[in-house]
Amino acid sequence: MEDTKQLTLMGNETPEQAEAIGLHYEIVSAAQAAASSLLDLGRKLKRMRDSGKYKALGFETFGDYTEQAVHIRQRQAYTYISVVEKLPAQLIEENAAAGVTKLALLAKLGPQDREEVAGDLANITVTELQKLIDEKNDMAEQLSLLSAPPAAEAEAHEVDVEAELKKAADQARAEAEAKAAADLEALREQHRKALEEAEAKQEEQLQAARREAEKAAAEKIRQAKRDAEADAVRREAEAADKARKAAERTQKERDRAELEKAQQAAAEAQEQAEALQKKLGIQQSPAGAKFALLFEDVQQKAAAIMDLADEMRDGGQQELADKFTSALAAALRALADQAEGGEA
Repeated sequence: MEDTKQLTLMGNETPEQAEAIGLHYEIVSAAQAAASSLLDLGRKLKRMRDSGKYKALGFETFGDYTEQAVHIRQRQAYTYISVVEKLPAQLIEENAAAGVTKLALLAKLGPQDREEVAGDLANITVTELQKLIDEKNDMAEQLSLLSAPPAAEAEAHEVDVEAELKKAADQARAEAEAKAAADLEALREQHRKALEEAEAKQEEQLQAARREAEKAAAEKIRQAKRDAEADAVRREAEAADKARKAAERTQKERDRAELEKAQQAAAEAQEQAEALQKKLGIQQSPAGAKFALLFEDVQQKAAAIMDLADEMRDGGQQELADKFTSALAAALRALADQAEGGEA
């Protein structure tokens, strides 16, 4: 099967194309509800086939249209048409739930047999229905053969002129009545088509108005979404700027506190250096201050090593603690030797 064709109104169709597309949408809608709208679907398919309007939609044959646009095979479409052509509308509506296949088989029977079988249509399978129809058709054929007069007997009858004239008159009257009925049905069909076309046009206008309204509503929703996103971005930027400024203020306060702390530590170190210089009897100078700080640092580190050794002894590591203190003592002696050697 070829790719499915999508049929949509573009706004530049001819009246015939617009009418055909409208009918097409009705057929698609009816096909989707075929279980409850079998009669309507069959009638509309028949109308599309008989009118040839599928050609206005770009299809060469009715079969191409049904398979590519309605998504049903040509054979199935003709089955729907056959049902509505051969069965009464009421019988179709009453037995729509049985399905088009059973209704198509039912159409093969005469009116009397048809009414008899229709009552059990929902309770029998397609195979059982086909078998029942075959049996009834065979029986009807046999009865027809039995009721036909022999050829010799027919030839023996004299021709009744008056009966033949009456028969011809009855036939002519029946034909005239049939033609009048057909003309009346054609007028009714024409009126029905006009009503359907008007309804289709009105529905098309409603659909167009609905699409425009939906389009406008969708655009409003998109615009509202864009506005909300822009507002969220603006708020986020404002919050980020506020947070940045707060962080800068906090950092400045921290830097100021650290500077003050460093300045205080420097002042205290200077005081300690001056006090140590006085204690050591060193003349106050930049070099003396530096020496005092270094000397204080050496004393603090030596004291820290001794504290560590005491902790190790308390922890049962006497031997290792002794090694540490011996190493400290050796280092201090070596430092003293170097200092005495420098004086010499």
